[in-house]
Amino acid sequence: MNTKTSEYLPDIVELLLDAVCVVDVKGCLLFTNPAFETIFGYSPGEAINRQMLDFVYPEDRAKTIHAINQIMNNNQHPRFENRWVRKDGRIVHVLWSVYWSQEKQVRVAIAFDITEQKKIEQKLIYLAGHDPLTDLPNRSFLINQLEESLSIANTLSSVLGVLFIDIDGFKQVNDIHGHAAGDKLLKTIAMRIRHVLKKNDSVGRLGGDEFVVILNSIKNKQDILMLVDTLKKEIAKPLEFNDAELAYSPSMGAVMFPEYYGDAEYLIQCADKAMYRAKHSGGNQVVFYNDDIKLPGAQSIKP
Repeated sequence: MNTKTSEYLPDIVELLLDAVCVVDVKGCLLFTNPAFETIFGYSPGEAINRQMLDFVYPEDRAKTIHAINQIMNNNQHPRFENRWVRKDGRIVHVLWSVYWSQEKQVRVAIAFDITEQKKIEQKLIYLAGHDPLTDLPNRSFLINQLEESLSIANTLSSVLGVLFIDIDGFKQVNDIHGHAAGDKLLKTIAMRIRHVLKKNDSVGRLGGDEFVVILNSIKNKQDILMLVDTLKKEIAKPLEFNDAELAYSPSMGAVMFPEYYGDAEYLIQCADKAMYRAKHSGGNQVVFYNDDIKLPGAQSIKP
């Protein structure tokens, strides 16, 4: 390196917006630049001579040690991500670029704060899996949830229920009171369903006025009937829009696993068919999927 250029290096390091630190072979911090304090909140006096791992988010310490060993022993993967805990307790997502000097037995590391980028990524992931109106899981996310629940039920030989809920009178609410009333109704129903369900259960919106409930905490048909009774009362509570009371009620279809055996799409389809039987029988009731409305390819294991 040009001698004149090297004279400027300390000033360059001081001016960098990214954190720079030097760590010895035992993991002890030897140097930090001003940006280190900006990003992590610790002054040089508070950081130097402390173990670098002291600042790493506890759940990320194992992978951090693994990454450092790769860099020091094999000179591989000089970039890795982890989380640090700021002095004020906030979590910082960091992308590290690390150089190990065998000659000087130190690591020189540059930290890029990617916290905002991670927040955006997490928000995009959340939005991709949730309905923007009700904030419930959308069809894609719901099916993934149901597949996971089915896998657990298979492993534990436990019972699982699926409810398909359609709102009687929803079209009339939209036609008479406008889409704003329909949106209010959907958001209210989503909130009411959530309020009734147990912690291990979940609900998602397929679209329109259709909701699907995954019941992981049931043991038998009676448990579903008790829940349905509570849901009917909760969903049908009075709701006003512009001083007018909206008229609506739920039609529900139910299917139990492993009484009827299949994947997530199949069980939702079964519950959907049962819901239409409930709706065509007058609505505001639940119908359990049975062999009379059996779908092609249905597998019942009833004796």
